[in-house]
Amino acid sequence: MAAEKLRDLYQPIDVPLLDSTVAAAFYGTRSKEMVEFLFTLYIIMQRTAADQILRELQNNPDMWLQVMHILQNTQNLNTNFFALQ
Repeated sequence: MAAEKLRDLYQPIDVPLLDSTVAAAFYGTRSKEMVEFLFTLYIIMQRTAADQILRELQNNPDMWLQVMHILQNTQNLNTNFFALQ
């Protein structure tokens, strides 16, 4: 599971997966065809799950060990911001 992969801070963090999680938390999906209620609900749930994962990472006392790896391996400014918080 993707969330478990992010939570395992004993391995180098999967930066592309973190980029995707940060994008989901910041933006959700930007598709203009989002008109159906169930699809909208899915997006809200996706964003909520991403927010929860990011909060868990922020509260993990070992997360600071991943900061340099994240900064060196992401091109996403929001992920940089997340790593530096």
